[in-house]
Amino acid sequence: MSVRRYRGILRTLPVWLIILIFFVYPLGRFLLLPWFPHWAPESLGAASWPSDGWAALRNSVVLAIAAAGLAAALGTFWAWAMERRRSAWHPWSEAVLWLIFLMPSYLLTTGWEILFAAPILRHGFLHDGFYSPVGIIVLLAAKALPFAIFVVRPLWAALGHELTEAMRIFAVRPGRAVRVFLRLAIPVASAATVVSFIESVQEFGIPATLGAHLHLPILTYSIYAALSTSPLNFVGASRLALLLVVLAFSGALLQIVLQKRFGAVLVHAQVRHRLPARPKRSEALVIAAMNLVVGVLVLVLPMLAIVRSAFQGGVSALRMADWDPVLHSLGFALLAASLAILLAWLFARSLVSGGVGGRAMDVFSMGNMAVPGLVLGAAYIMAFNLPGFSLYGGSLLLILAYTAATAPMLTRLLQAPMAQLDRSLGDAARIHGVSAWVRWLDIDAALLSRPLVRGWLLAFGTVMFELPVSELLYPAGKTPLGVAVLALNNGEHFAAAARLALGGLASVALVTVVVLVLLRFALPDYRMAVTQ
Repeated sequence: MSVRRYRGILRTLPVWLIILIFFVYPLGRFLLLPWFPHWAPESLGAASWPSDGWAALRNSVVLAIAAAGLAAALGTFWAWAMERRRSAWHPWSEAVLWLIFLMPSYLLTTGWEILFAAPILRHGFLHDGFYSPVGIIVLLAAKALPFAIFVVRPLWAALGHELTEAMRIFAVRPGRAVRVFLRLAIPVASAATVVSFIESVQEFGIPATLGAHLHLPILTYSIYAALSTSPLNFVGASRLALLLVVLAFSGALLQIVLQKRFGAVLVHAQVRHRLPARPKRSEALVIAAMNLVVGVLVLVLPMLAIVRSAFQGGVSALRMADWDPVLHSLGFALLAASLAILLAWLFARSLVSGGVGGRAMDVFSMGNMAVPGLVLGAAYIMAFNLPGFSLYGGSLLLILAYTAATAPMLTRLLQAPMAQLDRSLGDAARIHGVSAWVRWLDIDAALLSRPLVRGWLLAFGTVMFELPVSELLYPAGKTPLGVAVLALNNGEHFAAAARLALGGLASVALVTVVVLVLLRFALPDYRMAVTQ
């Protein structure tokens, strides 16, 4: 084996040690508990199948399928409107989708619970419908909608206009043309359905709020209940977590199969692109109605309810104690986001390096994204709560779990920008004796400043409102924002929950503005790289 290959292995060895210690070992130890129950200390309590386990599995699958169908149907048409029609609603659609994607699900539920707490809406079919499985399905579909559209948009964009031109030349009737496009939409809608199902079955915030109010067993919340109620049942939680991971991985594999099977239907060598056509009047009306209804119901009304509830009682209601969870989460998010973006940069470098290591990193990053944060948090309790070596109950373990939960997502985000870097830049700098730190600062950081900052801000906002990992690992006396909002919501203290939520949103907005201003003005050397 050559010296160069030895050096390559030594450079990637720390990366794989990190993956082994913080991903493979915790998840392996937790998910293998059903076969090795003696790995769970006796002090952790029972080792039985949870009493509501099968009901939780059935409810999770049924609710996720229903939500996925709703999200896929709406998302397929919405993506078609964004890619195949030139509408004035396009900027609004982009903003709505990203805000829904970034908005924590438990805040969405809290906003609607505040609305239905009003006397005028407290009774009636709308109230009864919301506080039922139908309400859970609609909320799950709303949160899955951006994922469905993000998956479908590239497929619609890849579909050329030669088919439309051929049907116009041969004078195909409108009804037959619609049927042809519906057949083309089958693989597109299938991809959206699978992705929406994966997102819905892994959702924790909605089951922890509305599902808990309805006392409806759902898989994610049943795992949390097994780990948070006495006697603790880690083996039972592991069995439920295995089912959850199997459902997510099955959906991911089905998505890969569908993409390979039907990808050539939409993408082929004879594609000719042109500007999207202007929508007809009927299409324009449907597009406008869709954007208004979804934007108002999912964003405007819940946020208005939260804002109004937050200021009930006047400014004097805003006490300093209300800001403690916001400050705690702010500190956690700053540290975890910085560690996560550094770890993602290391992973992305290995991912784009090619060879066996690159393929292995590709499989790892994709597979780990199918592991819910709740499962990762439970695995960290088991892995780092050992006699003589216990991190459980401290802030360090929570920050490490936040980092591990967000790093795979950021790795995929950095993959494309990292692949576009010319390796000759680093080789030339190395030949001229430039140190590794200076090479990273003057080449990688400068050319990747924009995706790095975007990734850091995404990780910061995610950790700021993170819920499942926070619920399992937060240290005593340092309650994170998501845990505090959920506790107040379950106690129907909606005004206090709304104040915390607004404080968190304001903190995220302030940090975003400060980071972007610093990047633009305090770092003039990188200004060109950011603005290009």
